[in-house]
Amino acid sequence: MSDPVLPDSTPLVRSLDSLPIMPKKYFSVKAPRLFIRFLSLAGVFLVIIGIALYFTVIRPVQSLIASAGQLEASAMVIPQTLKAQDLAATQKQLEIVSSDLDKTQKEFSRLSWTRVLPFARNYYLDGQRIFSAAREILAAANAGINGIAPYADIIGLKGLASTGDGAKTAEDRINFIINTLDKLKPQLSTIGGHLAAARKEIDQINAKRYPKSFRGVPVRDRIITGQSLLDQASTLVNDAQPLLESLPYILGIDAPRKYLVLFQNDAELRATGGFITAYAILAVDKGKISTVQSDDIYTLDNKFTKKIPAPEPIVKYLPKVPYWYLRDQNLSPDFKVSMDTFHPNYLLTGSPKVDGIIALNTQVLVDLLRITGPIGVPGFGNFSADEDPRCNCPQAFYELELFADVEGPVVWDSVSGQIIVKPVNFGVRKSFIGPMMYSILANVMAQPKSKMGQLFNTSLSLIQQKHILFYFLDPKIQSASETFNLAGRIRQPAENSDYLFVVDTNFAGAKTNAWVTYSADYKVDISGDGTPTVDLSLTYKNPQRYFQDEKTKLKLNGVFRDWLRVYVPKGSTLVEAKGFETGQTTGEDQGKTVFEGFFTLTPLNTKVITLKYKLPFKAISPYNLMIQKQGGSKEFPYLITINGRKQPELILSSDKELVINY
Repeated sequence: MSDPVLPDSTPLVRSLDSLPIMPKKYFSVKAPRLFIRFLSLAGVFLVIIGIALYFTVIRPVQSLIASAGQLEASAMVIPQTLKAQDLAATQKQLEIVSSDLDKTQKEFSRLSWTRVLPFARNYYLDGQRIFSAAREILAAANAGINGIAPYADIIGLKGLASTGDGAKTAEDRINFIINTLDKLKPQLSTIGGHLAAARKEIDQINAKRYPKSFRGVPVRDRIITGQSLLDQASTLVNDAQPLLESLPYILGIDAPRKYLVLFQNDAELRATGGFITAYAILAVDKGKISTVQSDDIYTLDNKFTKKIPAPEPIVKYLPKVPYWYLRDQNLSPDFKVSMDTFHPNYLLTGSPKVDGIIALNTQVLVDLLRITGPIGVPGFGNFSADEDPRCNCPQAFYELELFADVEGPVVWDSVSGQIIVKPVNFGVRKSFIGPMMYSILANVMAQPKSKMGQLFNTSLSLIQQKHILFYFLDPKIQSASETFNLAGRIRQPAENSDYLFVVDTNFAGAKTNAWVTYSADYKVDISGDGTPTVDLSLTYKNPQRYFQDEKTKLKLNGVFRDWLRVYVPKGSTLVEAKGFETGQTTGEDQGKTVFEGFFTLTPLNTKVITLKYKLPFKAISPYNLMIQKQGGSKEFPYLITINGRKQPELILSSDKELVINY
């Protein structure tokens, strides 16, 4: 059968050349129309995208920024109301902040669709965590106000309720607090729970995910600082609970207590706060304080017949003192370590047994006098916190020194044990301590309502600045005081954290610490492998001239004789030290490496001590640094630089834990 033949013999496939050619007119008319139609569709599509972006991104973000700005402005009012000690205004402002937080969160929720985007999901979740944490913080703040409200009137705050007669004395108000302590425990637990929840949320945020700054505003540092502050606040509240449970014991609610009070002269600074000049025995019964006895420290030393050879630092730097007397047994800057030595030896004198030891210095006297105003001590004159032009120091300090009239230590005969050199008023100073203490306590306890806020804040500040230190014989009470950092302990920072503790011990240097100051320049350079090298420069100045009172012949100021110890992380390696005159060594104490040496500073002069050392760990950002303040010392400025990045000047008024991004 033959193949079929198509009509006209048309082949199945024709060449491209055989296709008909479209006329040029077709391209000149149709192509532009198609292109225009395409552009029109693209334009419409872009408009739709723009509208969508405006309503889903731009407008929500703009509204969020505006709302967040209003929230920040509202929140910034709270520190002002707190500073004004106005609880009612603070509570009202918290309500405003809560309302603004609702609005801001509502604006933020309009961006919830971004959580499906891989690159935006974590940022949206971080935002949710911040709002959740903010809710918990507000709840904690309100719980705090509710807990304080019944006592606000007592401690001089503008409260939400009144406890009654506004003329009640400080003693009446303190007794009211003591009798209602149990009511504070549930509130503290509630506050701690809210802060712990907030801490859990914030700690999930990775600060490294964020830029260091945006439009000149630090971002990463704010996150790190916020996390650190929240961690500290949560820890502080939780640590306060065991202390609150210990207060009935401390205040003699369950049974009367006795405490040994050591008066330390911070003008002759020693490791725990000052040279021990006198002591007293206090009785505390249901919050009421009374003086049992008081005496001069040399009288107590006269009863201490045990002859302990003087330790090496005293032999080297404290002339003519062959034995380790009670007055010099606060050599360790860790108050508990010093009192673990002092207390057993105190008992050997046959003195009354006590439940604890409280150390305080002349700063306590001066700060309390600023609240009470001048006080009179029968038989000894008037005392005030006013500046005395004779010494450029508080009048009370000058009068105390004038009465004590001690320049250097009392000298004892090493064979007979008798005093061979003593000050003019030695032996009668014991008659002064009791009346002085009674006058101070009586004036403080008699303060009216108007002074309560100032009295409360001053007392808290004195404890925080380590002008008052506590040591308890009961292990549970001691542990509670340590947890709340009331016991003057050398602290242990977190692993791979930096640490610094500058300790001055003035050996027979007159009362020079009344004028001597120091400033610290602390620079850390971190090498490529993460090893930190520290350059520490301590500049000591004595701006006061040496002088002698023309009438009384009282000599103040003189040569500052300082045994300096610098506590740093254990395992640190000293590279270089300059400025020490003698005794430069490296040792260990309380789990720290210690660089030490001795130097002197004369009036109207300056001395610089520099140390360069390598730290024993590898640093990562953020840099953690704990700086401890010595008990009894003044507030000193610290300039801190981490890897060339300077931090704002730090005034060291209490122990500080810093988290520094670099």
